[in-house]
Amino acid sequence: MFPALDTELKQETLADPYEDFMYHHLQYYGYFKGQRGSLPNSATQQHLWKKTPRHQLHGSFGERENLIPDTLQREKLLWPTCLPSAGRAQIESVSRGSLMLSSPLLRTRQLIYNELDDVNPRLQEPRELFPFFSGKGPLQAPRWPIECEVIKESIRHIEWVPPQPEYFYQSTGNEEVPEIVGEEKGTVVYQLESEGSYFTSSRVGGKRGMIKELAVPLQGPEDHTLLFESRFESGNLQKAVRVGTYEYELTLRTDLYTNKHTQWFYFRVQNTRKDTTYRFTIVNLLKPKSLYAAGMKPLMYSQLDASTHSIGWRREGSEIKYYKSNADDGQQPFYCLTWTVQFPHDQDTCFFAHFYPYTYTDLQCYLLSVANNPTQSQFCKLRTLCRSLAGNTVYLLTITNPSRSPQEAAAKKAVVLSARVHPGESNGSWIMNGFLDFILSDSPDAQLLRDVFVFKVVPMLNPDGVIVGNYRCSLAGRDLNRRYKTVLKESFPCVWYTRNMIQRLLEEREVLLYCDFHGHSRKNNIFLYGCNNNNRKYWLHERVFPLMLSKNAPDKFSFHSCNFKVQKCKEGTGRVVMWRMGILNSYTMESTFGGSTLGSKRDTHFTIEDLKSLGYHVCDTLLDFCDPDQAKFTQCLAELKELLQQEIHKKFNQLGQDMDLEGNWSDISLSDIESSTSGSDSSLSDGLPVHLLNIEDEVNQKKFKKKKKKMLQTRKQRTKQYQKNHLMRKFKLTEDAPEKAGFTSTLQKQPTFFKNLENSTSVMKHEKPKLNETQLNGRDKGTCREPSVTTLTLLKNQERTQVPHRSKKPGFTVPCSPKKSTNSSQEPAPVLEAGKAKVTGLHVLRTLAPRSNTGHPAVRQSKRTPESSLF
Repeated sequence: MFPALDTELKQETLADPYEDFMYHHLQYYGYFKGQRGSLPNSATQQHLWKKTPRHQLHGSFGERENLIPDTLQREKLLWPTCLPSAGRAQIESVSRGSLMLSSPLLRTRQLIYNELDDVNPRLQEPRELFPFFSGKGPLQAPRWPIECEVIKESIRHIEWVPPQPEYFYQSTGNEEVPEIVGEEKGTVVYQLESEGSYFTSSRVGGKRGMIKELAVPLQGPEDHTLLFESRFESGNLQKAVRVGTYEYELTLRTDLYTNKHTQWFYFRVQNTRKDTTYRFTIVNLLKPKSLYAAGMKPLMYSQLDASTHSIGWRREGSEIKYYKSNADDGQQPFYCLTWTVQFPHDQDTCFFAHFYPYTYTDLQCYLLSVANNPTQSQFCKLRTLCRSLAGNTVYLLTITNPSRSPQEAAAKKAVVLSARVHPGESNGSWIMNGFLDFILSDSPDAQLLRDVFVFKVVPMLNPDGVIVGNYRCSLAGRDLNRRYKTVLKESFPCVWYTRNMIQRLLEEREVLLYCDFHGHSRKNNIFLYGCNNNNRKYWLHERVFPLMLSKNAPDKFSFHSCNFKVQKCKEGTGRVVMWRMGILNSYTMESTFGGSTLGSKRDTHFTIEDLKSLGYHVCDTLLDFCDPDQAKFTQCLAELKELLQQEIHKKFNQLGQDMDLEGNWSDISLSDIESSTSGSDSSLSDGLPVHLLNIEDEVNQKKFKKKKKKMLQTRKQRTKQYQKNHLMRKFKLTEDAPEKAGFTSTLQKQPTFFKNLENSTSVMKHEKPKLNETQLNGRDKGTCREPSVTTLTLLKNQERTQVPHRSKKPGFTVPCSPKKSTNSSQEPAPVLEAGKAKVTGLHVLRTLAPRSNTGHPAVRQSKRTPESSLF
C-alpha cells in the first residue's frame, strides 16, 4: 500500500518494539495491509517530524504549532473562522490531497499525513486534558443538543457604524394589519422539527447524520420563493409560511424545552428580488408591549453590500406595526410584528435580527486575540470558570496589573462584571466588548484602573442559550437570573460557580461593585436596577454610581429610569443575591434594544459603537467614584437628597396629603416611595422543571440532616460528656494509685456530683447558661476551688463567655487557665466608606484635571504621577 520511502528514510535501523506492536495492531483491525518494511519505525519517524516543518501550521495560534486535523476533527475546530486566509488555503490544500480522505482502508484518526509526502503516516499528537486555548491551540467548536440540526456553513458578519443617525420609524396610523391565515391557506416553505421535552446530551455539530434541506426546492429561475434558514449559531426561526407572492408569516421557536419566551429572532433569506416590497409578519410574540410600537426597526444585513461596500447591519423596514393577534391557542394571547422591506440586490443573501448578533464563536475569537497578544496576556489571565450543561466553556477573565508585593496585591479591591445570562440580550455582550477594549488598552486611565482593582469578568454566562438561539433560558429550560440561590450545581452550573467564585472573592478582599449587563425590550435608553441600602450610614450611596454614570453619558444613560426597589420575586437575581452577600453597589444594567430619547441622540437607534462606548463610560465612572477628592461624590449625594425630597413631595401630592419634611423626611422608607420594577424585562420564576424537583429535595434533605446532626451536640451536651469522661479518667487513675492522699474524699463526692450534674442539666435544658455572681467574684479575686470541680466549672464558664454576640468585660481574666493570645495582624482591613476622602492603601490616584465632554479615550488628558506608587 505504501511506496518506497525517501533514501534518507531507507537506512537500516534496529527493530522497534513500538513499531512491532503498531504493525500487529493495525494489521489486526484491517487498517494496514502493506509490507512490514514499508512502515517507518519510530526513530525514522521522529527524524521526519523534526526535519519536515510542513507538518505544522505557523503563526496563528502561538508558539506550539498545531497539527493538521482530519475530516472529523476539522469539524470540531473553528479553523475557517479565526485563521487568516493563508492558513485556510493551507488547510484546504491538505484536506484535498490527504491520503486519509481518499483511501477507504485508512479509517483511523490516529494517523496523520503531511502536505506533500502523503505516504509517510505518523501518529497524531496526544490530546490535551482540557480543550482550552491559552494562545497555543485552536478553539473548541460549540456543542449543541443532540437533537439540533446544524448547517456546516460558517456565519460571520462585519462590524460597521452607519455614517448617519438611524432614526425611529414614525407611525402614520395607516399601517396595514395583516390577518393571520396560517398553514390552512398558505404554503409551508420552512419548518424545523420539534425537540424533546428536556436536555439529554450534546455533541459538536449537533444531530448526527445528513443535514436535511428544509427550504422548499425552487421550480426554476422564475420562482420567487424565499429560501429560509436558521440552523446556525444563535439562529431562531421555527416555521415560515408563504401566504402571498411576497408575503410570509413567521413563527419563532420558543426557548428550548419550554413553551414560551419568543422575542429574539435571527434568520437568513436567499433568492431575493431587488426593488420588490416583501412583507414579513411574526405571529407568536408573547409580550403585550414592545419598542416596535415606539418606532424601533428590525435589523437587516446584506452579504453583497458587506463584500462590495463594507456595509454591515442597518435598520430597515416600513409600515411597522405591533398588534394583538386574532389567533389564540386558548392559553395565552399572541402578539404580532409586521413590517415591509425592499432588498438592495437580486439573488442576495440577507439576514434579519432583533438586535446585533454576538455569538459564542465571536467571543472565543475575541478572547483568542487577547490570549495571543503578548502585552494584554501579561495582565489578563483567561481561565475556565466551569462547563455548561452542554459542555461549553464558561470563561473567567482576571484583569489586573502585577503587584510589587503581597501587601499591595491584598489591598486591591475587586470589581465583578458579567453578561449574557439572558442569551437573547446581545447588547450586553457589546457593552462588555467595549469595556474589555478599554480596560485592556494602554490608556493611562486603564492602567490606573488595573493598578487599583482586580477585575473578575464573566463575558458569557449562558453559552448554551446563546448557541441555540434562546431568548432567556438555559438548556435546563429555566431563567438563570432566578437561580443564583440554587443548590443544584449540576443543573445550573454557570450561576452556581459564579456565585461561588464571588463568595471566595469576598473572603479575600472587598468587592466594590458588581454589575450584570442585560437588555430591555420595553424601555428606551440605558439604566440600572440597584438595591436600597437599609444602613443609614450609607444612605443613598448605592445611587451615587448611577448618577455619576448619567453625567458621563448624558445622551445614553437615564438616571430617572433607574430603580432600587428589591421585590420578593427578584430575590434569586444576581444583583439581589450579591447585595445580600455584602456588595453594596450591586446592579443590573439594562440596555435598550431600541435607542435614545436623550440629548443629541434623541429618537435615534443605538449602534454597536454606542454600546461599546458605554463600556468605556463604566470605567470612567469607576474612576470618578473612587477619586480621593470626594467633591464629586459629595455633590452627587446632595443632588440625590434634593431629588428624593422632590419625589416625596410628589408622592404625597398624588395622595392628596400634606407633610412637613424638614425634620423626618430622611426616615421615610425609600421602598415606599419608588414604584416596583414591574416594567423590568425580567420574567417571574417558573419553579424547577419536574425532573429536577426530586433532586433539589434530596440535596436539601442532606443539608438538613447534616445540620440536624450538628445541632444534637449542643454546648451543654458536650460539657456534660467532657465532665463524665474526665471523671472516668480520674476513677481509673485512683484505682491504679489507691495510696494517693485525699482520694477517698474525692471518690465519695463523685456520685453526688453525677446526680447534681444530671439534675442541673435537666433544669437548664431550656435556659441559656449564665454566670452567677459567686463565680464572677471568685474569678476576679483569683480564688481557686477544689481541682476536680473547679476545672470543670472554669471550662463551662470559658465556653459560656465565648457565645457569639456577647461582649467581654474589660479586664476579665481567668486565673486558672491561660488565655490564648490574639494575632492583631489577622484583623480585617478597614472598609472603604463612600464619601470619605481617603482610599484604603491608595496613596496616589488619578490626577484631577478638567474633563473633556467628548467622552472618548483618545481625547482624555489624564496622566499618572510617575514617581509615586499606587499602594
